[in-house]
Amino acid sequence: MKKALISLSSLTLLSACATPANHYDPIEPINRKVYAFNSAVDKAVLKPVAKGYQAVTPAPVRTGVSNFFSNLEDVYIGASNLLQGKWREAASDVGRVVFNTTLGIGGLIDIATPAGLPKHDEDFGQVLGAWGVESGPYLVLPLMGPKTLRDTADTVGSMAMDPVQAINDDDAVTGLSLLRVVDQRTKLFAAESLVASAGFGDEYAFVRDAYLQRRYNLVWDGSPPKPLPLGEDEEYDPADSAAAPSAAEPAAADASSVPAQ
Repeated sequence: MKKALISLSSLTLLSACATPANHYDPIEPINRKVYAFNSAVDKAVLKPVAKGYQAVTPAPVRTGVSNFFSNLEDVYIGASNLLQGKWREAASDVGRVVFNTTLGIGGLIDIATPAGLPKHDEDFGQVLGAWGVESGPYLVLPLMGPKTLRDTADTVGSMAMDPVQAINDDDAVTGLSLLRVVDQRTKLFAAESLVASAGFGDEYAFVRDAYLQRRYNLVWDGSPPKPLPLGEDEEYDPADSAAAPSAAEPAAADASSVPAQ
């Protein structure tokens, strides 16, 4: 259920963007059923396990676990930056892995961020978006949550470049993979509380639109030329989904066009 929900900051920024209809969601009835299934599994299994983990594990240990998996993730992030031509960011990601793996005791301590090497947020879905691949339809995948057809590349890429998968011990791989899922779920408690307290009439539509807005914003590195049209009542021309600028020259984009969202 990796990245199945939206981060707290994203939810806060995008709370006004939700719409009741969305032309990126052509199979909405099916997606809603999968969303309900995922929610049921989360409430019955994953959330109780995450709460138990949070209750019995000291905060410093949880921080070390999060740092460890974040360090592994930087390998994938660095490759994603490299494929977009973001040489400086890719070099920074390599530096993060080196510093945190060595000085940070295998990544348990984040040495790189205080040293001026910030954490980036890149994946293969953004790589494809940066090179002009359109988002395709919105999907809710069983046990994995929101995606677009293009962003399924993130699932394939993250698994292919996950150092954990290179371990020649099935039990160790399974244990670390489960621990990572539980660690990620604990980070979503604050966002979950925000959604619950906000009292959105349609949680599914809110999560969907927030996810699409966030992905669109990430492809444009935080500076999209225009808002992403979501609702069916908004004028939308597929021809506006022109190829996104190269990752190395985002400022060169024509502000009148919209890239692959």
